[in-house]
Amino acid sequence: MMHGVTAIARWKSPDDFRNWLSRRFNSLVAAELRDPNAVIDPFHITTPELSAGAVSENFAAVRAWASTWTDLAASEAALELGYTDWETRNFGRVRLPRTARVSSIEGVARLLGRTRDVRAARERARSLSRADARLSRLAEQWPALIAMEPEEFAILCRFLSQIGASGMLRMRLREVPCAGMHTKFLEQNRALLVPAMAALEMSGDPEARSWAGKLGFIEDDTRQFEVRDLDGGLLPYPHLAFPVTQLMTCPVTETNRSALRGVVIVENQATFRALPATLGALAIFGRGDAVRLLGKAPWLTDCPLLYAGDLDHAGFLMVAGLRRDGLRQLETALMDSATALAFKDYWVSDMSRPGPEHAYSGLTNEERSAQQLMAAGPWRLEQERIPFDVWVEHLRTWQRSRK
Repeated sequence: MMHGVTAIARWKSPDDFRNWLSRRFNSLVAAELRDPNAVIDPFHITTPELSAGAVSENFAAVRAWASTWTDLAASEAALELGYTDWETRNFGRVRLPRTARVSSIEGVARLLGRTRDVRAARERARSLSRADARLSRLAEQWPALIAMEPEEFAILCRFLSQIGASGMLRMRLREVPCAGMHTKFLEQNRALLVPAMAALEMSGDPEARSWAGKLGFIEDDTRQFEVRDLDGGLLPYPHLAFPVTQLMTCPVTETNRSALRGVVIVENQATFRALPATLGALAIFGRGDAVRLLGKAPWLTDCPLLYAGDLDHAGFLMVAGLRRDGLRQLETALMDSATALAFKDYWVSDMSRPGPEHAYSGLTNEERSAQQLMAAGPWRLEQERIPFDVWVEHLRTWQRSRK
């Protein structure tokens, strides 16, 4: 015997139906993007302890429950209810809903208030297909695609169209030439890049260590640091690679140690390799986050250091972190407001994550001012956008101060 309202409360309601649709919404949209004729499965309206006698005994409550479904169907033309008839002694034939089926993804979107998302997903899917028909395989990625800013999405389409037509380029991730694309774009959009490259059937290197290497880009070895002898007489060779553990001690022998006047750390490989001869100096290629490992090298604690990174959240966080790690003599090159404003035409959106206030502890007042200027966008000025001759002049000034 059904106990009135208590049992009816366990019957599936329109709210249960919406929750069911909501949980499946991403996959339903993806299915429709792959095949506009995709059929949406029906929702089964379960009614525990239902019987003809129970309907008669609780007719008012049953009718109210059924009305919630018919009202919902009346509000959405794409929703069709399936019914079962029950013959009751006191009320004759009673029709109760047993299934709910939505005939289109537009109907699902209207029921959930997500019409705009479906429209945006279709527009972005069409754009990707125009770039390369194989990119229709990215249907499951539609939530991430519609979350991108229009400018960022346009760059993604341009890049994928480029490699779809010409094939995979054998170069480093940050060296890919694509109009409007800043050097960290691909890394920041890694979650989309991996399935996109698979959709374009780009052969990678499954034996590579990093995700970029697996996709086929030239892999940077972050377990080693490249070091250049800008002086020409400090190291046995002008260009070496040191394992991290080996660079924890000074690579310059005791005999030449007195000639070492400072170390230049740069984050851009092209700049690193082009640095001119500089008396008494070594240069280290920083490799992004890996540079923080240098903060554990005792020989760098009291060594004059010149650091050049991007003017963005990540760059200023790196400077502050290295100083907190103990690199007390670290100076920055061209990471100030004057430099930022001088090259404002090269600012791009900064997609890296900002740190909490305490994470910037260690910046000088000038650096902090520049950090706040760029964070207001947030903007990024990449190191490689600063003319090389400006950089070299700063290096010369720093060198003279070390004499």
